[in-house]
Amino acid sequence: MKFLLRHFYNISAFIGIAIIIGTIIFWSDLSVLQRLALLNLAVLNFHFYEEFGFPGGFPMFANTMFAYKDSPRPERFPLNQMSAFLTNWGTAVVLYVPPIFFPDTIWFGLAPILFGGFAQLIVHGIVNNKMLKSYYNAGLLSVLLGHLPIAIVYIIYIQTHNMASIWDYIIGIVIMVVWYVVGIRIIINKSLEDMNSPYPFAPEEMVRFKNNKI
Repeated sequence: MKFLLRHFYNISAFIGIAIIIGTIIFWSDLSVLQRLALLNLAVLNFHFYEEFGFPGGFPMFANTMFAYKDSPRPERFPLNQMSAFLTNWGTAVVLYVPPIFFPDTIWFGLAPILFGGFAQLIVHGIVNNKMLKSYYNAGLLSVLLGHLPIAIVYIIYIQTHNMASIWDYIIGIVIMVVWYVVGIRIIINKSLEDMNSPYPFAPEEMVRFKNNKI
């Protein structure tokens, strides 16, 4: 378990590569929406690696600027390895996996599309950059080059083929918001906030913050 918490984002990078290879191999057997859902999940795994691995720095950023200002113990409060792992892989399982198996249930597909392509764009492209007074922060590249283009193609496709109603968008937004507010912020993050958490980030994870912006 200790290895998984420390290296979940490194493992994620390989998972992302495996998903892309699998998608290419089974391309002809997949519907368009399944292809997009799989590629979106692959990008999400690369997003984890960008935030925590290379260039990384999200733990220090989260605990000193984003989630908490100047935490007295930034290596473990409020975000720690366990909450980071559950937040990220939990998001993958709850939001990004279902559309692969239920591609025609459009609100399933819209939840991760809106979350990754638009909500993340606002957070990384505007909020985080403003805090850092920067043009880049770890996670932005995968949003711009991966999640956003996939979201645009997905929405154009479902609209062109008259596959979505206003209720699909509403339900998709509700799922996204409920997962973030209840699942991530309350159930995972709040329940695991501990000034003496036994799951601190490693020193090398914390020093990556200096590479988080340009």
